[in-house]
Amino acid sequence: MHSLLVEGGKFASFLLFVALGLRVARTTRPNRRRAVSTFIAYTIAINLVAGVTQFDNWPFSSNTLAAGRGNDDTRVTWLLFRGVDSQGREWSLDPQTWSPVFDSIMQFWVQTRYPKLSPNDRREADRFLVAKANDIRDAMRSGKRIGFERLIGPFNIGYWWRLPRVTAAPDEPFRSVRIYEVEYTNRELLRTGHFMRQRLLLLEMHE
Repeated sequence: MHSLLVEGGKFASFLLFVALGLRVARTTRPNRRRAVSTFIAYTIAINLVAGVTQFDNWPFSSNTLAAGRGNDDTRVTWLLFRGVDSQGREWSLDPQTWSPVFDSIMQFWVQTRYPKLSPNDRREADRFLVAKANDIRDAMRSGKRIGFERLIGPFNIGYWWRLPRVTAAPDEPFRSVRIYEVEYTNRELLRTGHFMRQRLLLLEMHE
């Protein structure tokens, strides 16, 4: 019930945003200035609330910023998601595999929420994520668009456009998903082509 109320409140805030926008479009002088002012004031206010509370209320931004500055020698820790076929071969998964949740958000969830799940919830999450990876595999094998490109193709605005995309997909479905934690600096990765450190996390998601 709590989650229903929260999501209902988010949806109501979005509907009010749309309604105020439509009011601007339909209002004529002399009331148009007031309609525009109300729309702008509401948009600023709801974005301010989302930013101050850091409450996720799409499309109103919580304005989360990346902290700190990096350079080629900054040590980075990252999670890699790889699908595993029946022969045990690993395949890199496209960053948009978990769309609309993006790769970096999935990493955060795996590190902070997944370990706290009950065994039954873990098994349910495992089945869902392997099925999601296979849905994307099927789409890629069929030549269909995935993720943010699904509706508007190359006109989409990517989440992190610098992350390398994946084009290869196996003929057969994935049997599991493995997650590796890697550590590297851009300088060393470009120089050697290898990560400084790589380890398999203590989880392997199965169907």
